Amino acid sequence: MSGRSLRSRIILSRDTLVGLLIVLLCAAICVGLGLWQYGRFETKRDTAAVIAENYSADPVPLAEALPDPAQPLAANERWRVVEMTGSYCTDPGCVLYVRNRPLNSQVGFWQLAPFTAEDGTTLLVVRGWVPAQETASQPLDPPAVPTGTTTVTVRMRPAEGTVDRQDPPGQVQTVTPEAIAAKLPAGVADSLVTGAYGELAAEDPEAARPQALESPDTSLGPHLSYAFQWWIFALFFPAALVYRTRKLIQDAEAEQAVAADTAPARSRGAHEGEGGDRAEPAAPQDGPDGSAGSSDTAGKAGSPAPPSSRREHRPVTAEHDRRRRARRRSHDEEEEDALIDQQR
Repeated sequence: MSGRSLRSRIILSRDTLVGLLIVLLCAAICVGLGLWQYGRFETKRDTAAVIAENYSADPVPLAEALPDPAQPLAANERWRVVEMTGSYCTDPGCVLYVRNRPLNSQVGFWQLAPFTAEDGTTLLVVRGWVPAQETASQPLDPPAVPTGTTTVTVRMRPAEGTVDRQDPPGQVQTVTPEAIAAKLPAGVADSLVTGAYGELAAEDPEAARPQALESPDTSLGPHLSYAFQWWIFALFFPAALVYRTRKLIQDAEAEQAVAADTAPARSRGAHEGEGGDRAEPAAPQDGPDGSAGSSDTAGKAGSPAPPSSRREHRPVTAEHDRRRRARRRSHDEEEEDALIDQQR
C-alpha cells in the first residue's frame, strides 16, 4: 500500500471522522463561552467608563439628565450628578424602606422618600442605608426625613424591576417608581418620575441621614482573561486531533516499512531450503568384476551426465523423501552383495 493511500485510509477512517465532529463541537462550545465572557468584559468596561465620566462630574438639572420622566434612564446618563431644589414628602405614607439591602455583610434597608422639585417634578431619592433590628424585619432607629426647602444632590440610577412578593406595610422589595406610585398620595404620584430614581450625595442644609451607600465597583473582573482561556481551549482540541492522526500515520508507515524489509529475507530463506533438499544423483557402482555398472552411469567414467539426466527442481514432499530413502536402502544392499561376491 502506497504512503498516500495509507494516509487517506487513516484520515477518512470512522474514528477520525467521529473525532473531527467531537472536536468541532467542543471548539464551538469553547468559542461561545469565550464570546460570552468577552461580552461581560465589554459590559463592565462600558459601565466603568460611564462611572468614571459621570460620578464626580458637575451637577446638572434633572431635565438635562432625564428629558422625559416617563422614559428609562439612558445608559450614558447613569450616575449623572443632578441638583434639585424643593422639599421631601414627609407624610407617613411617603417614607418607605427597601428590604434586603445588605451593606458590609450586614442586613438592612434603604430609606426611600419622594422629593418634589420647584418645577413640580417628583423623584424618588434613596437617602441611605439603615440597619435592621435583630428581632424583627424592621429598620433600626432610622433618622427623620428633613422638612422644609432643601437642595439635594443625587446621582441618577435606572429603575429596578419588580418581584412577585408581598410588601409589608411601609416597605417595598425594589425601587420601582411605577409600582411605588400606587402607595404614594395622589398629588405626589401624579408627577413621579418612573424611569429612574436618585441616590443621595448631599443635602443643603445638612441633616441627619442614614449611612451613605458604597461607591460603585469599577473593576473589570477576570472576564477578559477567562475569554482568552476559553479560546485557547478551543485551539487545543483540533491540535490534539492533528497530533493523534499524525501519530497513527507514522506508526502505520513504520509497520509497513518493517514488513517490506522482512519480506525479501523470508523469500531467500525459502529458496535456500528448497535447494538443500534436492536429491543427489546415485554414485556409479562397480559390478562384480570391478567394471562400472551401466545402470548407474550415464556414460564413461568422468563424463558429464547428459542434460536430460539432470533432475529438475521439485518441491520437497513426503513422497519424495520416501522414495529417496528407498533408493539409499537399495544402494546399500547392492554394495553388501558386491562385497560378498568378492569374498567368494
